[in-house]
Amino acid sequence: MAVWKRLLLVLAIVFAMGACGLGYSLYQTVHVKIPESYAAWTTGNLLVEYLATHTNQWPRGLEDLRSATNSLLEKGGHVWVPLDRLPQSVKVQWHTDTDRLFQAARSNSKVRIHLITRLDGSPLWAVWGTDTEPNTKVMWYLRWSLTTSNTGSSQ
Repeated sequence: MAVWKRLLLVLAIVFAMGACGLGYSLYQTVHVKIPESYAAWTTGNLLVEYLATHTNQWPRGLEDLRSATNSLLEKGGHVWVPLDRLPQSVKVQWHTDTDRLFQAARSNSKVRIHLITRLDGSPLWAVWGTDTEPNTKVMWYLRWSLTTSNTGSSQ
């Protein structure tokens, strides 16, 4: 009989650990990954819109993205996270040379950039797919811009 009690105790402990792990994973998904993914998606959309509407000039700060917000919404695009909340989860390297980005995109079609990250510099979650990851989105725009213009650089 003692063997059964021990077996039930082990099973209860394993079940409790599994439930805790599942609960933590659910918490991380709902409160970290999904909000961060929407912030990443929004940032990528706004940066691409800003580049497209400002002669491929990189924004100098969050305030520069306000015009991109209006333009994106007018075109039927989505802003999943309000602009004022983005700095709480996304860090953008505002001092970026778009000419160097174009050179990188021109020289290597697989080059990856890390200009948009979490606050600690690590990659952002993009659970909705690679097309919602902001660095990838910016590079796709730059490559597209290179194929639709002669110079592909800022003017």
